[in-house]
Amino acid sequence: MHHEHMTKRLARMTAALLLVLAGCASDDGRTPVVVYSPHGRELLETFEQQFEEANPDIDVQWLDMGSQEVLDRLRSERANPQADVWWGAPSPMFVTAAEQNLLAPFSPSWAGALPTDAKDPQGRWHGTFLTPMVIAYNTTRVDSASVPRDW
Repeated sequence: MHHEHMTKRLARMTAALLLVLAGCASDDGRTPVVVYSPHGRELLETFEQQFEEANPDIDVQWLDMGSQEVLDRLRSERANPQADVWWGAPSPMFVTAAEQNLLAPFSPSWAGALPTDAKDPQGRWHGTFLTPMVIAYNTTRVDSASVPRDW
């Protein structure tokens, strides 16, 4: 149930971004929106279905690839960008892309709800997932004095 609620919530948040960044009309009259993402086919297909049901005039076209591949592709497409949206990567990659002027400013309606470290101060990227970094260890094999305290 939690996964379904989160999926619907993220679909709505992504919808705002997709609508703003929509490109030209396709052959069937729908507006194609090209999204580069590392989130995997299952999640991407779920978002595509929900978004297109809510926005029948939009044709979401996902390209599923790793985060580094997305960044490399954006660099190579700098003079002729093909993507409308980049959705998903560790925040340092978005920081790098922003520093290299690969991202355009955008202000989604939900940006104000994000913590300051989950968005770019100039609006070039906004976090959609907050993933905790943890260190797990076997307490029967590692004593607490030997456990790393940071990265």
